Amino acid sequence: MGLLLLLGLSFGLGVIVAATRLNPADPILFPVLYILFFALLCLWELRQFRRLHIDPKHVVGRLSQQQWLPIVGLVIVVLIFSMGAFLLSFYALSFAAPDFVESTLKSDTIQIGAETSTPFYNVFMALVVAGVAPIAEEFIFRGILLNRWAAKWGIRPALVLSAVVFGILHANVVGLSVFGLVMGLLYIRTRTLFVPIACHALNNAMALSLQLMPDAAQTEPALEQLRSQWWIGLILLLLSAPWIIWFLYRNWPTRDAKSPYWANASLT
Repeated sequence: MGLLLLLGLSFGLGVIVAATRLNPADPILFPVLYILFFALLCLWELRQFRRLHIDPKHVVGRLSQQQWLPIVGLVIVVLIFSMGAFLLSFYALSFAAPDFVESTLKSDTIQIGAETSTPFYNVFMALVVAGVAPIAEEFIFRGILLNRWAAKWGIRPALVLSAVVFGILHANVVGLSVFGLVMGLLYIRTRTLFVPIACHALNNAMALSLQLMPDAAQTEPALEQLRSQWWIGLILLLLSAPWIIWFLYRNWPTRDAKSPYWANASLT
């Protein structure tokens, strides 16, 4: 049913764009459709909660005292890993599908800081990337999918599958799948969505800040520049991977571990 809803929403948004005078190339169109898409999806899920007598408070959990400094350090490490995974995976892919890689590198869906972007667009897009996206995506992928699949197949398969699906829906599949694993483990360990939402927001804000940094003059095509910088991706992975492996090892759930929903429900 959820898949049918996703397809229906996608088709409906396509009809809206085609039936109106909206310009598909308008950069403001992407964040508006993104908000509309996830708002409708979240509203549908909340309706399902009511029908199935699911308490949203048990999904979200309560924010308790956390050691935020190590968590912030973890987010920085995951961002470094994600950047390295992007460089290396797209370097390898550039030899098999160079046109796809080049079009992805030149993609300007997010145009914050561009000469043609307006102050309104910059602020609006920053709010979407660092505010709306973390809340919506963590609610869907961790709050709903992880808990639902844990009830069907157990916590470990649910953790991996929800992370992989999250990664597949982003261009940086490897990096974002690992990001999804880390966010899922933080959700399981803390039993609250507030922690992965905050980490997701911090990750997106830092990635956005990196995008705003002034680039040096680029004299070579984007594809050639990517191929000449593969070693940077390797260094980033070597620096970050040991810390992520250690975190996964220390926090990997046992087979009989409860999902965050049932762990919260058992406390009431």
